[in-house]
Amino acid sequence: MKNLFKYALGFLVLALLCIQCTKKEDNPVKPCETEEPLSNGKVAPKRVKGGDFPAFETSFENLNEETKPYYVPNGPIRGDLAPLNPKFNVDKYDESASQAVSFETYDEIGDAVNVSAMLPEPSVAENGDTVMTTGNTWMSLSLDGGQNFTSVNPTTIFPNDYGGLCCDQVLQYVPEFDIFVWLLQYRTAGGQNAIRIAAQNTQEVRNSNGTSWTYWDFTNDALASSGTLDYNDMSFGNQFLYWTSSIGGGANRYVIRVPLQELAAGVTVNYQFTGSTNAFWSHVSQNGSNAVFWAGHADNSTMKVYSMRDNENTYSWRDVNINSWPNNTMSSTAADGNNWLSDASWKTYVRAATMREDNVIFAWNASNNANFPQTHVQIAEINTSTWNMVNQTQIWNPNFAFAYPYFETNRKGQIGIITAFGGGSFNASSGVGVWGDFVIYYPRLSSRSYTNYGHYHTTRRSSSNPEEWVSAGFTYESNGTITPYYVRYKH
Repeated sequence: MKNLFKYALGFLVLALLCIQCTKKEDNPVKPCETEEPLSNGKVAPKRVKGGDFPAFETSFENLNEETKPYYVPNGPIRGDLAPLNPKFNVDKYDESASQAVSFETYDEIGDAVNVSAMLPEPSVAENGDTVMTTGNTWMSLSLDGGQNFTSVNPTTIFPNDYGGLCCDQVLQYVPEFDIFVWLLQYRTAGGQNAIRIAAQNTQEVRNSNGTSWTYWDFTNDALASSGTLDYNDMSFGNQFLYWTSSIGGGANRYVIRVPLQELAAGVTVNYQFTGSTNAFWSHVSQNGSNAVFWAGHADNSTMKVYSMRDNENTYSWRDVNINSWPNNTMSSTAADGNNWLSDASWKTYVRAATMREDNVIFAWNASNNANFPQTHVQIAEINTSTWNMVNQTQIWNPNFAFAYPYFETNRKGQIGIITAFGGGSFNASSGVGVWGDFVIYYPRLSSRSYTNYGHYHTTRRSSSNPEEWVSAGFTYESNGTITPYYVRYKH
């Protein structure tokens, strides 16, 4: 009788754990969720002003690499592994032609430091006339709405603690609190490296020419027992700044949230963070209000979707069924003969994530197959209440490859895109567009390619006009340099 009671009690616990997996009205079965508590920490602020630190020579970024590549396993076949929407075309922007997208501002950043290094990885933040852009090793500031930029060496703005400034900078502007937020990654010294989060209001950014900041250092050993912080992304909602890094390899993805009110006040911040999540090098969702989402691939027909909601002290995850996608080795031969996707041959991690109403939209690189002649971008839209897939589409073309997507949603619910393209007659270049037009526009083309395009670029919803977007892109030049550029565009 005692054993029977134990079995009955065990069955009751199991039933309670999986009650959320039962049918809900006419919806498919809701996936089971796993939940873990968030951990807590605090960091005191530091301040800098003037940009008087000695310049530090940054070295080429060799992080975001794995000693043994991770390959997504194949899952059960769902769908027909074929395009579900018209092909995307690529077109040079011509302001005299009739086009769905118009460029309001375009400017090339000619004085960025260390532009002969590969992997520019640009980011951007904008509040009207004040625009910041960063690359792996530079920061450029415009005080006239992106018409002109002046570059500042970040190593002279902040002390070069740890092993000195590395790379993987990310920018955001938070209009509700009027703060620019700047994320910088520092190298390892004595087993410790850090992500530096700096914040400042618009007027002080302008008054100081981008050299006055309050900042907080989040070290690797405060978040995990071992490993190096690397490859970052950042977003925000109504209450929190969210940022993510991997510690000790791409499969160990951590997400941290910091109260925006504390950042704006420049005080000690009380942050919360997840444990290691199996969302390989994933970016976090943009344009949310009260939650953040990120995802990895359990297999090529199942996404592992993570969530952290503002009113909960936990994070959770569940497996979501999607249509199968081509899961072979990715490659694309550019116009100059280089395989510009050589570095990305196995990197199918979720690079784009944005919110539209109650749905989160994820996008990642996928290979060619009999139906997709070229490497392309897969997009899955998932409802965050039922955890069912809403639709799945692609950015593709039969003649050249697409890769490295990044999305943001404007106030009208339109999704702005920045993506790389190359192959055939194109060298690896970046372009922007709006989902649904099936056209990507470029202001200029690269004149050469490398075997590593770069790990990300960004587009942002404009803060001064939330119906528009601002983007930071780049082109590779034949003389071995890089031309970063800033564009503001609307639909």
